Amino acid sequence: MTTICFKKRTWILPVLSLVFAACVGGPKNPVPEKGPHAQTAPYEAIIFNKTTVLFPDQGKKSPRMELSLILLDPAGDELLKSLLYEGLSPEEYAAHLIRDYEDSYFDVRTQTEDPDIRSSAVLNWTYKELHKVQAYSRLQVIGRFKEYYTGGAHGMREKNYFVIDLVEKKQIRLKDLFLEGTKEALKTRVEDALRAYSSLEPGAPLSSGYYFNDSVEPSENFFLTTGGIGFYWDPYEIAPYSVGPVKIIIPYADIEDLLNPRGKFLISQLN
Repeated sequence: MTTICFKKRTWILPVLSLVFAACVGGPKNPVPEKGPHAQTAPYEAIIFNKTTVLFPDQGKKSPRMELSLILLDPAGDELLKSLLYEGLSPEEYAAHLIRDYEDSYFDVRTQTEDPDIRSSAVLNWTYKELHKVQAYSRLQVIGRFKEYYTGGAHGMREKNYFVIDLVEKKQIRLKDLFLEGTKEALKTRVEDALRAYSSLEPGAPLSSGYYFNDSVEPSENFFLTTGGIGFYWDPYEIAPYSVGPVKIIIPYADIEDLLNPRGKFLISQLN
């Protein structure tokens, strides 16, 4: 397993708003871990940074919006384009996203006349998006991480995982890993893992802790590691925002009886 080290290309976007400032540079590329099954994915990281000033007449006192994107260049990989960018190129995706955010941001300008609000920190919006890859001999797991604030009491975070079979060029779903008729058994083990995660007694109702409901379906937002299968839920999905995101990893030994032959084979390619 390795964290892929990417080359960087920093883009200065066309002017999409009345005020534009581009910031070059960005975080350093991660140092790849060495492992027996490590491989190099044919991706570069493309970095977009954008600063938009809301009230130019206020100078440095004006609230502003900072957008930062570290995207993967799919290099002709149509599956990656479909999963991450709705079939667009990274440049088109970034341009559309920034334009939509700026349209919403400038709507605030026309609705805000109070001088105190015009300099309020709640108008300092942010949007960050980062893509990471964990690569194995046959599989790769792509994580898309978003963090944003558009006013209000707090910001939000989102994570999406995509497990890809590099040989068959397809996204792996739960049905590709588990035997038919095992959905309820997997659900039970996910709920048991959630109890352990939140320090509930075995068999206790999930709602007796901080979960919204007593029943939680296995999420298709899952990932694979060398140690087990992970499931992830964003804030508000199964628990209040104050709990934060919920991420559990179930060891393969605990679900081995539920795996189909293909699932066992694919997981064997992680080790």
